[in-house]
Formats: sequence, structure tokens, C-alpha cells
Amino acid sequence: MVLKWLSNLTTRSKPEVQAVPSNPSTAQTAVAALAVTVQNIYPPDDQGLPLRKIEDLLAGNESLISRIRLHAAADVEMFDVRFLTPITNLAMQINALPASSSSLFSGAGGLLRASLEMGFLCFQASDGRIFTGADTVEVRHKLEPRWRYICFLAGLLHPIGIPLVRMVVSTKAGASWPKHKYDITTWAQDTKIDRVYVNWSDESKIDQKKLLGPSPYTASILHKIVGHENLGWLEEGSPDLTRTLFELVGGSETTSRIAKDVVSTMWGKVQQREESRRPQAYGRLTVGTHLTPYLVGAMRSLVTDGKWKPNDGPLIVDSTGVYLVWPDAGEEIVRQGAREGRDGWPSSSATLAELLKQDGVFETSYGNDMGMTEVVDKEGNILQSYKLKKPTTVIETYEASDYQKASPKTLNGVLDRDPLASVESKAVAKKSKPAQAKPELETPEVPTSPANATVDQETGEVIASTDANPVLASAGETDSPPENPADTPTAFSKVASEAIQSSAPAPATIPEQGGRIKEAAEVKFSDLVPEEIRKEIKTTLTIELLGKVIKAWRERGEQSTTMRMTDNGAAISIEFLGTLMRSIPDWANEMAAAGLIYAPPDRPGLKVHKVAIPEGSKAKEAIVISRYGCKKLVL
Repeated sequence: MVLKWLSNLTTRSKPEVQAVPSNPSTAQTAVAALAVTVQNIYPPDDQGLPLRKIEDLLAGNESLISRIRLHAAADVEMFDVRFLTPITNLAMQINALPASSSSLFSGAGGLLRASLEMGFLCFQASDGRIFTGADTVEVRHKLEPRWRYICFLAGLLHPIGIPLVRMVVSTKAGASWPKHKYDITTWAQDTKIDRVYVNWSDESKIDQKKLLGPSPYTASILHKIVGHENLGWLEEGSPDLTRTLFELVGGSETTSRIAKDVVSTMWGKVQQREESRRPQAYGRLTVGTHLTPYLVGAMRSLVTDGKWKPNDGPLIVDSTGVYLVWPDAGEEIVRQGAREGRDGWPSSSATLAELLKQDGVFETSYGNDMGMTEVVDKEGNILQSYKLKKPTTVIETYEASDYQKASPKTLNGVLDRDPLASVESKAVAKKSKPAQAKPELETPEVPTSPANATVDQETGEVIASTDANPVLASAGETDSPPENPADTPTAFSKVASEAIQSSAPAPATIPEQGGRIKEAAEVKFSDLVPEEIRKEIKTTLTIELLGKVIKAWRERGEQSTTMRMTDNGAAISIEFLGTLMRSIPDWANEMAAAGLIYAPPDRPGLKVHKVAIPEGSKAKEAIVISRYGCKKLVL
């Protein structure tokens, strides 16, 4: 019996092999049908994340909600308004989304769980704190419950900011969740979907303790979650309450140290608890997909299949690297995902660009504010592109030496190689620099007399001339020049001088009795400062130093280690400013008085900031010219 059972087991385990039809057309049809019916086995496809009903999400966390209800000690109606409403709105906003792909609260519904645990612990910990110790009894009686409520809300919203910014949520067809427009539950209902696909950036490059936490995005949806009635109740107590709440959930600096201490302390405890119980401690669990390897694979396939060829289409290649014309390349990647039949593949090139920038596939530190570089295609069109940080990511055989003799493809490279463009750019640069003092004549400059001009040896005037010089004629020169050299317009003097000098073999020697040689007024750095700004600054020295800063900014290179543009304005390192001026504080104070220095709203006196120059390097002390200042100074 045992042998018979083993025989049957062996027979069943043998795969059935179908004979291949002898007819080639029939064989091709069979292979095509097999390709359609057989699903991908490896690498495994993401099957998506099922969304849940709100009542099911709340029921799954009933134990925590009950503890919050018990601690609040409020009647049913009041509890529903103050506590259950924000919890329900938050569940609508995030539904069953995980908090991370494989770290803290990574399972389905993990983000909501993290929020509820933080909300309860912060609410509980606030009972032992006195927030208004210096106020009267009446004020304390009015504000203390509101401060505890702020701790509950700040804890409830603390974990969601960073994950919601990092993740990209899409449908099977690739439509991305418009997180600023709809909560995910309403969006799923409107689009009639019950499953979403979560795409993550690479978490291995991020500090595990910073995978969750507050962000400005949370502050932008605060009113949707807390509700207008609850925000109004806080505002009735004191405007400082709502300000503190926005600062805590947005991750900004706050003056309420007690509330901040409650939230930060409880978040440390929540992380410790999760570290000891999370499934990854006993096995690997990943919810969501790290999409970037698949995006890179799609780009490599486009090159391998011949759909992308160097300098033909969206793939631009030269000795400086490989560039992808955007959004053309992004749209092609979207179509490649559709051809490969991948579910949840983003359908927006902007979404793809954000994912690739987050994971460091694109080099954005030397581009414009969007991280893009201007390139020139084979037809001479100037296009926006993203530069690949590693060219071999897409083109395995790339060698910079292969393109050394070929024409450059970046706009800067083309201009550098074009002699006409180089002359023009040098002329523009020369105009932007303070000119060196050079001799200028009070009277028209006169060359050694050519065949068409006669010079009075006593006065130095041109007393006879013909129309042989077309430049002079076009400049308005008559048959006889002005009698008094001082009446000659400056424009005439300069044009005539340049024209005659170009036709004469040597410059003229003007007798001492004629117009004397006089040094022109030196072009000052303050001339680079717009007039309306000069009126706002009191000290002449400050204006002159500002002109030096403007000049240095305009001459900075792409890889400057002393200054760069940031989200708040133009950052200039303290070390570099020290080479231009003796007293940086005096200069900065006068600039700030004119409204040209950036300071955060919560710390208006702060003028020195820590800025990474260049981006990605170690932060250094810098003064930041505000966005208003950049606009007025044309930086």
C-alpha cells in the first residue's frame, strides 16, 4: 500500500507536457496563448493593498478608542465631536495605508494604528503637566483642558506627515492619488476602486527614526481632520493654541516646550514598543513596492530594444553624461509599463520624476530650481532634461571618452564651444563687472589724420572731413563738426572715437592746448544695486558691499561652494562674506532693515542659517537673501 501511495504521489507531481504542434503558425498561436494565460512568477508582482470600510477600521482599533473614551471622561455627544470626529476624518484620509514599507508600522492599517497609539499616550501624558502655571486660576481653568486636547491632536497627527509625502499611491491603471484634493477613501469611492498600489522610495538610505514624523503637509490638511468646530473652540481659548497646534503637526519650531516635550517623549515610547513587536523582528514583511528598480529596468529595456537611441529622441548623450528629455522620456516609461502589463504603474511623468529624484537616480544639484538641465537636440531645439547620476544605469556600455570629440549636447557646452556665443557671453560678463578706470576725452577723440580728416594742431578739433566714413555719417555727423568741442555729445564722442580708431593705424596724439586727458569716473559696485533698493539702505558702504555680493553671485559657477539658491532665497556663506567685508553683522542688520534678509516667521531675529553648500554637503553658516530680495536685486 505504501509503495502504491508513493507511486500515485510521484505520478501526480509530474508536470503535464503538451506536444508542440508541427505547424509553425499553430505553434506561434499556442505560445502567444500561453504567454497570456501564464502569470509572472519572478520577480513577484505587487498585488496591491485592499482598502477597508471606515467602520471596519474603527472596529479593528476599538480597544484604543475605548481607552481614549475612558480617559476623556466626556459625555457621548462631546466625545463624538472632540475625539471621534478627528479619528474618523483621519481614517477617511489614510484608510489602511502602511506607515512604511518594511519598518515601523509597516502592515496594512499601520499608519492609523501609529496615530491612535500616539494620540492616546500624548493625551494621557498631558495630565501630569501644567501648561499655564504663571496664569490666574480662571485662565488655567479655561486653558488647561484645551492644552491637553492639543497634545491629543498633535500626537494623533504626528506620524502621518513624512509617510504621506514619501509614498506614491496609485490605481491599477496608474492614476495617482491627488492627496491635496481628496482623502484616499473618497477618491477610491469616486474612482470605484477597492485596491491601491503603494510605491516607496528606497528606505535603506533614510534614518529609520525619520521614516515617520510631522511635515508641512500635515498642517495643510489639519482643518480637514480636526474640523472647524474644534479649531474654533481652541481659538476661543487663545490664538496661541491654534498656532502651537500648527507648529507641532508641521514640524516647525514652537515656543510651547511642554507640549513639544510630551509629543517627543511619547513618540520615543511608541517606537520602542513597535520595535519589539513588529513582524519584521521575526520575519520579513513588506507592504508596498519599491518602484525605482522597475523604472530603471524599464529604461534599460527601452535602450536594449532600440526604442531609445543616443541623441535620437528623449535620450541625449555627450561626454558630460546621459540626459533624459522630460516629460517625453517619462511618458515613454509610462507606456513601457503598460506594455509590460504592470499593475499600479504610475501614469504621470511628474510622479515618476519625483520617485527617481528621491532615490538619487537623477542628478539635480547642478540644474535649475526643478533640478533640470537644458540640452540641445539634433535639430537645435533647447529642451529641459534630467541628468542621470550614473550614466551606466541606463546605458551599460557608456564611456565618456567615446563622446569626447563629438559636439556637446548641454546648452552651456554648446555656448562654450560656439565662438560667437563665447564673444557675446564675454561681452555680457564684461558689462556686468565694474569697469576699470580708463582715460576719456572731454572733446572728441581724434586719430592721426587719415586721408579723409584734417586736425587743427592748435585746438585738436576736426576742421575738415568727408563722408568717406559711413559710421560717422550714420551717427549724425555733418560736413563740419561743432565749433566748440565741449558741445559735442558724449554719444558722438564714443561712436566717432571707436569708428575712427578702427580705420586708423594708430591712436591720435592730442596737443596739450586742446582737450586734456581726463580719467572717467570709476564704475562703482553700488551701480549694480537697483535705485529703489539704494533708497532703502542708509549707509553708502552697505550699498557698495551689496554690489560686490551681486557681482559675486552672478559670476558663481554651477559647483559653487560658497553660495546657492534655496527654497527661502539666495544663501551666501559667512566664510565668503568675510572676504568681502569687515563687519558682517552691521551689513546684515542694515540689509534686514531693508527687508532683504530671510528670517523664519517664528524667529524674526534669526539671520544666520545652516545651509548645505553645495546641496548634499555638510551644512555651513550662511546668510540668506530673501525671495523678495532676490526679485528686487535680480539674482
